[in-house]
Amino acid sequence: MSMSDNDFEKLRRELVFEKVSKAIKENPKNWASKLEELGFQWVDDEYDEDENEENLAKPENLNQELLVAYFEGGMKLSDQVLDTYLAEKESATPNYPLIRKYFKRGNEHLRRLLIFGLERKPTDIGLLNDLGFFHGFRNSLADLIHYYLEACKEEHDMSNFEELVLSFYYDTVPDGFDAFYELERHIAPGSDKARIVQKIRQGQELELECVKF
Repeated sequence: MSMSDNDFEKLRRELVFEKVSKAIKENPKNWASKLEELGFQWVDDEYDEDENEENLAKPENLNQELLVAYFEGGMKLSDQVLDTYLAEKESATPNYPLIRKYFKRGNEHLRRLLIFGLERKPTDIGLLNDLGFFHGFRNSLADLIHYYLEACKEEHDMSNFEELVLSFYYDTVPDGFDAFYELERHIAPGSDKARIVQKIRQGQELELECVKF
């Protein structure tokens, strides 16, 4: 079976991710120079197009106005706010720069909204990914671990469970956290879930070996 371009690109990104994670973990005080050895180049943030877009972004409809009002502390958290957030994410034309700037600011109202959503939809991988993205700008590792563990406990579709395990791993490995070990502590040995975790762990270990060579 031949590998498609999408599969190859996915594997390439995963290998690069592993290299970056390994460099940061092994060289916590000098990781920047290590990344340069791997071929990464630093770009002046002054010319960050995303940042420019975010600074110029304005609400373009009522949903976006409601979300901004909530993020700025002008509305209380409610199911309406959560439904509006989810609707904006699923919109054909979401205003990414507008929402993204609140992630980058580590906005507390946004953090509470994501937690609120996960309390109601514990297996929603979109909300978990959003919490992982938020964690990149404001440390939320404890929340991330807790809600991934809850999601993996509640999910009974094995295909969805496998996706959750991989996402859990990628969202926490930069922090040096062993998601597989933590899952194995909470999952019944010999169960379908345990076998999936073991399979994914072995796959990641094999990829790490490939990176070394």
